[in-house]
Amino acid sequence: MPLVPTAAFLAGALLTLLLPVLLLIALVVWYWMFSVRVPDTADGSEPFTPPGAATPAQSGPSETSPPAHEG
Repeated sequence: MPLVPTAAFLAGALLTLLLPVLLLIALVVWYWMFSVRVPDTADGSEPFTPPGAATPAQSGPSETSPPAHEG
């Protein structure tokens, strides 16, 4: 038995209160960091390339080729 029984009671009471609170804080921080990394696509504003927009690799005819109307 400890010399000071009150100290053992206080240590147990503090652990009983602090461990769940610290676990809750850790879970809230983890969830917040997770939700910041996930893209928000629920509103339908997904990034997309509009029709007809070409990437540099898919650019139109080069300057050396004749225009389309000269066949």
